[in-house]
Amino acid sequence: MTDRRSDEEGYTLIELLVVMVILSIVVGGIVTLFASGLNSEADQNRRFQAQQDGRIALDKLRREIHGACSISTPNTYNTALSTVTIYYSSDNCASGSHSVTWCTTGGSGRYALYRIDATSCAGATAKFADYLTSGTIFTYLPPNSHLVTSTSLGQGTGAGAIVTQDGSSTLPRLHVDMNLQLKAGLVDGYRVVDDIAFRNGPRACATGVATC
Repeated sequence: MTDRRSDEEGYTLIELLVVMVILSIVVGGIVTLFASGLNSEADQNRRFQAQQDGRIALDKLRREIHGACSISTPNTYNTALSTVTIYYSSDNCASGSHSVTWCTTGGSGRYALYRIDATSCAGATAKFADYLTSGTIFTYLPPNSHLVTSTSLGQGTGAGAIVTQDGSSTLPRLHVDMNLQLKAGLVDGYRVVDDIAFRNGPRACATGVATC
């Protein structure tokens, strides 16, 4: 009888270990690429959602301000604000049941925009936008006024920053400036800016008076 045991072949322990190391490196690379792709897709979805929320919020603001006549603090003009309460003609341009308040809350470079049917932001739960880099996104510009320079926006009520009663008869406006950024340091943040006119507001106040 012929002994065939000498023809049997197999893998040594060292060969098995080498194969396992190579396989773990290859599988690890594939898993890393797969996880990176998933994270990138999730980040893109969050970024798109933040941008979409900003556009929807600005569109909602446009429609409500176009139908309004003033805000609750018209004397605080050309000053960046975190809260604005809108008054309507149905309430005689004063505080009433139709008043709407928009406000931002947050900190450390991340703010959210809320809306509530009330004269204050207390109890607001309807969030319209998130990941705002600043909380002071509103600036009221009184009727019949203009900014002295392009950089004077938000610089206060002094004559060096804003001129009123210049004969232009412009409607009062609310300047809205939202910069949305998911992560600090990103260069591809999304910004929406608009000057929205109060179509039911006055075009001019008394001579020498900024607000009315």
